[in-house]
Amino acid sequence: MNKKIKNQKGVILLLTLLVLSGILVVTLGAADIVMSGLKMNRLTGYSSIAFFAAEAGLERALWEARYNHYSYPNLDASNVFSSSDIGNSSSYQINYASSTPFVTFTSIGGYRGVKRSVASTYKTR
Repeated sequence: MNKKIKNQKGVILLLTLLVLSGILVVTLGAADIVMSGLKMNRLTGYSSIAFFAAEAGLERALWEARYNHYSYPNLDASNVFSSSDIGNSSSYQINYASSTPFVTFTSIGGYRGVKRSVASTYKTR
């Protein structure tokens, strides 16, 4: 009987190693899920800032067209108005498209690699 006890001394060590390995796998899986959620939350915030930058660009294009008497080009044009930094490291670029009598301004806002766009179409006089 003394021989059986001596042969089973390594079983506890092996069992402990398996339990700790299982805990490690579960912990790493949970950490991956939490990090993915944090990254998604950050990108959602970046998306909002990029959207507001696009809105600011569109407002500028509409202001230029209505109050500053913007002369419309004959052909579609990209990057008619742009801003590399509007105060919070975001930017916008305005593209112009014409289909007589309609004019479309498309504003693309960007912030830290995230881009969002808005467009406005209206009829010219």
